[in-house]
Amino acid sequence: MGTPTLSDIAKRVGVSAAAVSIALNKGETNRVSAKTRQRILKVAEELSYSPNELAKALAEKRTRLVGLVVPMRDPIFFNLFIAQTLSGIQSTLMRRGYNLLVYSPAGKNGVMKRDKIYESKYTDGIIFVNTRSCSAATVNETIRDLQAAKVKFSMINSYYGRAPINYVGVDDAAIASAAADYLVAKGHRRIAFLSGAHTLPAHMQLVKGLDRGLQKHGLTLPQEFIGCSEYDRDGAFAILDRWFSLKSHRPTAILAADDQLLLHLYDYADLRKISIPEDVSVLARRNIGIEDHIRPRPTSFVIPTFQMGQLAAELLIDTIETPGCEPRRITLPFELVEGTTA
Repeated sequence: MGTPTLSDIAKRVGVSAAAVSIALNKGETNRVSAKTRQRILKVAEELSYSPNELAKALAEKRTRLVGLVVPMRDPIFFNLFIAQTLSGIQSTLMRRGYNLLVYSPAGKNGVMKRDKIYESKYTDGIIFVNTRSCSAATVNETIRDLQAAKVKFSMINSYYGRAPINYVGVDDAAIASAAADYLVAKGHRRIAFLSGAHTLPAHMQLVKGLDRGLQKHGLTLPQEFIGCSEYDRDGAFAILDRWFSLKSHRPTAILAADDQLLLHLYDYADLRKISIPEDVSVLARRNIGIEDHIRPRPTSFVIPTFQMGQLAAELLIDTIETPGCEPRRITLPFELVEGTTA
């Protein structure tokens, strides 16, 4: 016998295929008697019947596919933030019975073409991860396009607008303000910020928070102490060379905006024979896990990226499965992890 079907079960029980479908898919129902339903379930188990997922999806008018959009110029699975976020998303999708379709546009501007996913009927909804390829302008454009196409979606990371959307992230301004408090309490007065690009929403918030935090202590964040490397190692080295050439006026502490910039800073210190924290203190905003692989252990404000992925998937599926579900915005707490660098 081949793969068992609803008709096979119906013939064995002596009922219609429609009755079998109702019994298997509707749970407790008065359209099929409890006694008949138990017979159907028993025969289905004996025949090792499993439902045709495509047919089930068509009946439910859902594909049970979620699209993941990750605009990146580099391979996404080498990126720790993306890998951890994806793990969180997958854990929720597996638990709630959905599958994942990954789309990673890598065009000149790092954004997706509207006709590829926005108007696609192959997914029930989309999770959009804001990455360093997304400027504030492209984030807002993405939201407008998704809403115009009536695509259900949730967004992860670095959105600070007011649109009513499903969103999960952290408060980057609060992280930078806490960094200022921490470093000033350690006696630092000249604090620099190593970032990626000035167009990034996270960069804007981190500068805002660091400046605000320093002002509380009667200090300032000089423009020359804000360095954007465009995530280029040589670019980061040029910035750090400029800072360290200031000699007696050079920064005594540096806040690194993420893991990659922190590693560039470590590479620079190793090449230039600079000791951390003896010559300069280092504080980082980063993902969990990197401290297991580098020395000295970085003092860091850690972002809960796995949980961000989990919750973004939950918000999206709730919207898919519950008509009229209102969008929710979740800001997760960050955690100070003490290392030996600040």
